[in-house]
Amino acid sequence: MKNLVPLISTRTIGPLGLVHLPRLWLKMRLAAKGMLAEGYRFGEGGFDGVLLDALGIQGDDAVAYVTKSQPSYFEFEDWVREHANPDSLEAEAIDALNERILTFPKPEPVRSETLDLLGLPQSDKEWLGTDLNDLEDWYGIHLALLEEA
Repeated sequence: MKNLVPLISTRTIGPLGLVHLPRLWLKMRLAAKGMLAEGYRFGEGGFDGVLLDALGIQGDDAVAYVTKSQPSYFEFEDWVREHANPDSLEAEAIDALNERILTFPKPEPVRSETLDLLGLPQSDKEWLGTDLNDLEDWYGIHLALLEEA
């Protein structure tokens, strides 16, 4: 099977209330099966690293669990609850982490490179990382569909 773009937005949340966790789970599941599209990292760096660091979970541990167990999303959330720093799962901590991720601007030079890739004009508009990541995912799936046509 062809490598897949992880079409779950960072803005998506599960019952635990953490943004990005469903996307992280999907990227790790796809990577474990050798199906994650090229260029996507999983378990470290970017929003993956921000989320896991805030939870006090080592990326390697999360990747190892997902690779070995191939959990459903709800099983993954249960594992996160068991392995996270308990303070990081308090409502205020979750709200602060979500706000941090959802308002993070895409840094240069990646911002400009992404705008160029998407054919969007360079401007002073502050693009949020989540918005540009979503647009880049949709562009990637568009290209994959064109290849299949």
